[in-house]
Amino acid sequence: MKDEFGSKLNELLVDTFNSISKMEESSLQARHKNKLSISEYHLLESVGKAGPEGRTISDIALDIGITTASVTVCVNKMVKKELVEKVRCSEDGRVVFVKFTREGRRINAGHRLFHEHLANNIKKEFTQEELIVLIRCIEKLNKYFKKDTYCRQQ
Repeated sequence: MKDEFGSKLNELLVDTFNSISKMEESSLQARHKNKLSISEYHLLESVGKAGPEGRTISDIALDIGITTASVTVCVNKMVKKELVEKVRCSEDGRVVFVKFTREGRRINAGHRLFHEHLANNIKKEFTQEELIVLIRCIEKLNKYFKKDTYCRQQ
């Protein structure tokens, strides 16, 4: 029984993740007519969390869970695409902030809108009681994935 449960849970998690990714990618490509990857959209999302002052490379790396070197490479590509700009801190020149350009802000707003529509459409599929249980379950799953216990057990 446990093996059947584990197998079914794995199938559902992988299928759900892939379905959301495909839906997000096709929706954003159709809306913005650009060639950004999902990773680039998520980097823009992280930049937007700080407001107009921007975020540092290390803040973005911590937020999205990748190395600062990877963030730097992605940010440099996005500077060339004119979606973000790098601005040195006036108090400490070693610190660089990543900020939106007008186009980056517009694309990020479209990405946020996708997530809002997704949540609102999912909400329509459930009763109020089911939504409470769904949120509780997803919070537990999220907490589990953030602990990264799987890697420590190997």
